[in-house]
Amino acid sequence: MTLTKDAKSILYTLYKEYEKRRKRGTPRAQAKNFGSAQLIQKDFFPDILLEDIEDFLRELSRNDFLDNLYADGTVYNCALSDNAIAIIESQAKENLLSIADFISKFIP
Repeated sequence: MTLTKDAKSILYTLYKEYEKRRKRGTPRAQAKNFGSAQLIQKDFFPDILLEDIEDFLRELSRNDFLDNLYADGTVYNCALSDNAIAIIESQAKENLLSIADFISKFIP
């Protein structure tokens, strides 16, 4: 997996929102759906050009992190892929385990 720094930032922002929605009791299918590129820009990245948001969403889709539907030359609907959720969840667990391991080596 090779993603640009900006694409990773978009991905993690969407994942964090997914987590918030799940904690509020939103059904999984609904929680991972983010709507159009325009809506994503408005809700999460108002300082980034829409054209750039669309490019990042396409990059994430090419790498199987997003499931995008396209219409009229733009991302009409965007959802986190199951692959993205699984990878981020496993990374979070691995990072937590490595932090715990590091701490345990220094605490008697």
